[in-house]
Amino acid sequence: MPDLARELYVAETLLKEAGEKIREPFTEVVVLAETTHPHRPRFEATLQTTLDQAVFIDGDTLFLSPVYELFELLENFDIAASLAPQYLSPRAIAAGVFDLMPKVSQAQPEWNTGVIVARVDDSFRAMIREWSALFAKCRAVPFGMDQASFRSAVTHSRLRIATLPNNYNFRANIENSLAGAVKILHAHGDLEKIAGHVNSALSMRVYRPIPGEIDGFQPKPVRPA
Repeated sequence: MPDLARELYVAETLLKEAGEKIREPFTEVVVLAETTHPHRPRFEATLQTTLDQAVFIDGDTLFLSPVYELFELLENFDIAASLAPQYLSPRAIAAGVFDLMPKVSQAQPEWNTGVIVARVDDSFRAMIREWSALFAKCRAVPFGMDQASFRSAVTHSRLRIATLPNNYNFRANIENSLAGAVKILHAHGDLEKIAGHVNSALSMRVYRPIPGEIDGFQPKPVRPA
């Protein structure tokens, strides 16, 4: 989608390590001397961007096709994200994380925050600030994942959230199932190699990590019930 603005929010130390060539794909690079939460410049990105609509992504994502349709969601919703692979982490429960958060229904899902589509306005930024504050409580426990804090913050914000199919945030380093083409891949490893495995078939299917390799997947068809 070369017609869209592409902003990179990057820690100063990482920019020095990666070199100036990292700037080339972006229309703007914002260098951060420090971040509120280590390894998570998403909070600075969401609060500092001047874009009025945006797709916020983690650094370990790869776009496999254009996704203009994500912006169509913002005609009826304020924010969109896909479900987190794990619901109510046992580690979070053991650490008492959910007791620290403003209460939400147990039936409320958790969303993965590696891909967030949003209308960037005052209500969205207020939610981000609350999320950051709640995540600070999680880190103090300590618990380093931010899904639980996002779940609580977005629920109490009253932002209208759409849940994306995992085609738009496919977590490829874990066992996963889907139907159709993956459009945004989210994983550690050789993402182009993983993409070849993930989209080698488009029917309803299950993918599992190839034994002994973190950077590949092997399809296994789902048998009809």
